[in-house]
Amino acid sequence: MAFGYPSYTSKVHRSEYPAISPDNPANSVEGRVALITGGGAGIGLTIAEAFLRAHAKAVVLLGRRENILKEAAESLKAKHSNAKVLTFPADVTDAVALDKAFDSTVQQVGPVDIVVANAGYMPKAAPLAEVDLENWWKGFEINIYGTAVLFRAWLPYRSKGDGTHKPAFISVNTSVAHLMVLATYSAYAASKSGLATMLAIAQAENPDLHVVSFHPGVVETDMSREIVKGTGTHLDSPTLPAAFAVWLSSPAAAWLGGKFVWAQWDVDELIERKEEILKDGDLRIGLLGWPKYMQATVETQSGLTA
Repeated sequence: MAFGYPSYTSKVHRSEYPAISPDNPANSVEGRVALITGGGAGIGLTIAEAFLRAHAKAVVLLGRRENILKEAAESLKAKHSNAKVLTFPADVTDAVALDKAFDSTVQQVGPVDIVVANAGYMPKAAPLAEVDLENWWKGFEINIYGTAVLFRAWLPYRSKGDGTHKPAFISVNTSVAHLMVLATYSAYAASKSGLATMLAIAQAENPDLHVVSFHPGVVETDMSREIVKGTGTHLDSPTLPAAFAVWLSSPAAAWLGGKFVWAQWDVDELIERKEEILKDGDLRIGLLGWPKYMQATVETQSGLTA
């Protein structure tokens, strides 16, 4: 039996479509520099290619394995002959290595306009009572601490943006962060949920930036294969999260700062519901049912809370 996912929009997508396509002029990133962690393979590599299709000035690939990064750069240049592709072997938890990578990037191609935080770690699945706590904690070290290190490392080297584009920090997250209580995945779910909350706060602290989290869809990768195995879940094309990441960096998505969205959701419908989403405070990590109850309480006790 296939595992079913609910959708916030009535229309659901499984692959790239015109509204989010990197070939759509509305999504152009011409003149901008995009840096992708975990960019040597899988979704990260597909995201890098999408930014090249959208005419990025340069893409920067970060990852732990230098040989994989070099192969990725060669494959991108083979498809995009004029592409400027930089690679830096670096662990996202290593602040010194990240600082060197950002500094070198600025020296070669200029300030970094867009960061796609795609690096992540899924601890081995096991009940909390039996889990290897060292491996369990590694999920928090990479998913939360590593992203915090990456965000802080980027700040001194970010672009200043312009009247149309804000510097963007886009986090590749997972539906597991808020959709399911998934037995044996306590570290992965908790760390990814905490990551989304941390970045929502980062957005509130930095209104001049565009900080957003998104679920890439059900794309088969080394990390996701274990979860979807045997569920019968329909897989999405890697082009879906890649194109969606490009769209998220566009002015059309600027109002989604601090929120959590899914690549599968139809962006035209999201835009149509913009006023409702902003008014109701939707698409945020929180206690289910509480915001509406809290608002009702404030309204009925307005004399006491003024």
